[in-house]
Amino acid sequence: MNALAMNHLHHLAVLAAADPNLTVLPTFHLVGPDRDAGRAQRRCQQRASSTAKIRIALAYGRHDHHHGMQRWTLLSRQLRRSPYARYERELTGLQLVGSTAPQDGSVLLKTCKWNWALRRG
Repeated sequence: MNALAMNHLHHLAVLAAADPNLTVLPTFHLVGPDRDAGRAQRRCQQRASSTAKIRIALAYGRHDHHHGMQRWTLLSRQLRRSPYARYERELTGLQLVGSTAPQDGSVLLKTCKWNWALRRG
């Protein structure tokens, strides 16, 4: 990763750490199937989805239900009205797929992915 990308990730992490909307989020866990418990963590790492990006998607992303799962999608419309408007290009299209644990309300994420159709060129 080049220095400019690392600088953006650092600034995004600092901005996310100071965002009061992210402090009230439920905890999240990356979960995989029984045969491969680390699958979700690998997918998020392969797709450059940091913890800060995941928390931003949970707080500001459009939440809906899709094929029996919950989905959070970051759209440019939500990002323009957030403290992350500067990072709209880097964040638009991030999708999280998972469910909510009935015991404690934490979010169990199955995967992180990018919806390339939502990103502008």
